Amino acid sequence: MLYTVISEYDIFLSGSKARKYMDVSGGKLEYSGSGRNKKIVGLFSTDPKMYLSAELQPGRKIKN
Repeated sequence: MLYTVISEYDIFLSGSKARKYMDVSGGKLEYSGSGRNKKIVGLFSTDPKMYLSAELQPGRKIKN
């Protein structure tokens, strides 16, 4: 059994899809797109409050 805050898909990566990450205060964001069209795919943090933030939910645009 593996206990981690990292998704099992990141640990056991089977696809060749390039992943993009951005550092945010308290964690990391995985995103897709580029420029002004960046959308959040996932959040990696040990702070439970970050998961409740509406601005950090998957599918939201990243504010630059």
